[in-house]
Amino acid sequence: MITPLSGKRVLVTRAREQAAAFTKLIEERGGLSIEIPLISFEPRPHILDTIELNQYSWILFTSANGVRFFFEEAFLPNNVKVGAVGSKTARALNDHGVQINLLPRDFVGEGLVAALSRNALLDEKILLPRGNLGRKELPRQLMKLGYDVTDLPLYDTVIPYDSGSELKKVIQNRAVDVITFTSSSTVHHFAHLLEAENLKDQIKGIAIVVIGPITEKTLQSYSIKAHVVPDKYTIEGMLESLEKYFQ
Repeated sequence: MITPLSGKRVLVTRAREQAAAFTKLIEERGGLSIEIPLISFEPRPHILDTIELNQYSWILFTSANGVRFFFEEAFLPNNVKVGAVGSKTARALNDHGVQINLLPRDFVGEGLVAALSRNALLDEKILLPRGNLGRKELPRQLMKLGYDVTDLPLYDTVIPYDSGSELKKVIQNRAVDVITFTSSSTVHHFAHLLEAENLKDQIKGIAIVVIGPITEKTLQSYSIKAHVVPDKYTIEGMLESLEKYFQ
């Protein structure tokens, strides 16, 4: 069956352990996936030992990675309530048998802030277990509302060692039709590599799709335009919007 993505070469920049699901969806639509991870994760061992988890009323997870690294180090106290941003984060929590008390419809941090303000008391303590590059706007907004927030970096995001040379090769050889970004962190690393390899002028003519408005804004901060931004902030939404773009 011929689809708008048939034969299109799609660059997947997700972490290596997270790329398979995206690749499968691309190939189901007739596209060709090229995986070059622009991000990987290094845990900060024992950082959860520095706090008393049972003192918190809420733990807010903003990514599946946050869920993964949290449960590698700790158990969830019985009395804590749990909030999640996004369906992938919720699914990761479900895999650990966690009951989710708050799941905002908006798949961005602002949606979590709005939903929490309707459900949490101002004297409740909130823990944000996440990566070192998490947006500072989220804890800032929560503290502005009066919450006692602990922003705890469970892991560091880094650029995989070989990614720069692989990215240079596919861009210089015009070997991709589409570049995908599923997080602001991948955008930061992409921009860093473009500058290091002097490749920015060579991405003209390549379609760029981002997962949502936050990632789009990060891309714009480097004066790079996203051609496709889905209404549904998931990888399925990205591909559906990309198919419309190529129709």
